[in-house]
Amino acid sequence: MDVASAVALVSVAAGSAATEAGRQAWESLVALTRRLSGRGDPDPGDEAAVRELTVRVDEEAGADGEFASELVRWAEAHQGALVRQTRVENVISGNATVHGPVIQTHTIHGGLHFGGS
Repeated sequence: MDVASAVALVSVAAGSAATEAGRQAWESLVALTRRLSGRGDPDPGDEAAVRELTVRVDEEAGADGEFASELVRWAEAHQGALVRQTRVENVISGNATVHGPVIQTHTIHGGLHFGGS
């Protein structure tokens, strides 16, 4: 697993914190990242706090090879439980009529733009 994939699991862990496996992954991540925050533990339900933590984790992983290795080990240990928790199935069926673009996704980080005429 690469560092970018490990960083992507930060928000997945926050979104899965309501399950037992997700809670364990989140608590383990918070313990790993506690030295980055310098304050209380982030609330997995606070989207702004999770985004901020994700940015800090990404920056620290880019600057500190040892932290990046620890993050990848964390992600590899929890990936199976977290990915199973985030299965999404989107279906357009029946007599659906679609006029224009359709995006079916679970989580989008950043903007989403369609080209205009």
